[in-house]
Amino acid sequence: MRASPMRNASSRSSSTNAPVRAFWILATVFFLVLSAIGATMPFFALYARSLGASISELALVVGVNATTSLVAGLFWGRMADRVRRRRPFIIISMAALAIINVAISRVPTWEWLIPLHILLGVANGANAVTSLALMGDILHEHRHRSRFLSGYRMSGSLAFAIAVVLSGWLSENVNIRDSFLIAAACYAVAFVLALAIREPPPITSAARPTGFVALLSGPMRPLLIVALSYGVPFTAVFSVWPIWVSDELGLGRAMFAQLWGIAAFIEVPSLFVAGILMDRIGKRPLFMTGLIGFTGIYIAYVLFPNLSSLIAIQIVRGVVLASYAATSITMAVELAPPHARGRAAGLFTSAEGLSQILGNWLGPPVAAAAGFTGLFEIAAVVAAIGAAYSFIVLGRLRSNQTAAPTQNGAADAH
Repeated sequence: MRASPMRNASSRSSSTNAPVRAFWILATVFFLVLSAIGATMPFFALYARSLGASISELALVVGVNATTSLVAGLFWGRMADRVRRRRPFIIISMAALAIINVAISRVPTWEWLIPLHILLGVANGANAVTSLALMGDILHEHRHRSRFLSGYRMSGSLAFAIAVVLSGWLSENVNIRDSFLIAAACYAVAFVLALAIREPPPITSAARPTGFVALLSGPMRPLLIVALSYGVPFTAVFSVWPIWVSDELGLGRAMFAQLWGIAAFIEVPSLFVAGILMDRIGKRPLFMTGLIGFTGIYIAYVLFPNLSSLIAIQIVRGVVLASYAATSITMAVELAPPHARGRAAGLFTSAEGLSQILGNWLGPPVAAAAGFTGLFEIAAVVAAIGAAYSFIVLGRLRSNQTAAPTQNGAADAH
């Protein structure tokens, strides 16, 4: 019996809409996760301090979270590839994050924060890696994959931008303990939404499993090197940038928050535009725009340290950050085979985490030794080296990809 044309059309429409529906659910989960992080991260140190932690002990509380998340990302990425599933990791991590944040809001002393922050890092690592891998699976071979991945990143940027604006109000009008309960509520809603995600069937492959070593020796290596050359100076600069703006330039903390918010809000629509441009002109021009752009931004901080110039610089910062972020997240899911996407996401998120740790370690002492302008100049040099490396390596990758079809065609002709 032949199937009716109407039934076939309905089936095709359903299969076409499934990735879009899954995308919106996962993007909403990402929005809630970044909202929860924005509601709590600014208060980690303040909360530990209010519970009796010393200045040196604050580094232990905050650092153990970042370090655990970095290592956990690699582990969970490998596990997700082994079981060929992503959704269960996201669901369990959302439930765990909700419970952990409730527990953090109830601790009697700061010592309890250490094991809870270890668990926080484990759960955050699981969610970050498997969410990115699942988004790559959902959009596998989708003709507008770059556009959707930029939209996914945009949802997180929008949440972070809102969190930046509200963080000052939260610090003055909401008890710090309550901010963790707000985060727990966000994670609880994200947990319910994650239950509705329909995970696509695993992509079958006859290829041998791709391990971390193979990924590091392949096309992922240049991306990871560039991620470090971009991320370390970026974090180093912006770990002390608030002090430079508010104290060194005398513009005050309120102005610092407003300048930061300008860049964050400009980044949101710029990510949408970047996704469209990637589909039309490719990734390399936008990737280079982001890297070269930050070289110019660091130099501009040195040359034009006044309020009107900073407003313009922050607008440009939002655009170039979107150019880098949109292309890097797209390449992170494209440069590895589907069966190794969890490991690739783990490597990429761990490289970002490592750059944040190194940047936060290096920024303050370099600024103390060389001054703020010295730090900005060093950051500009490192970013320029990363841009030059990226230009050469991406050119080689593009040449190899262009040559491959030609060689295959010649082999077929014989």
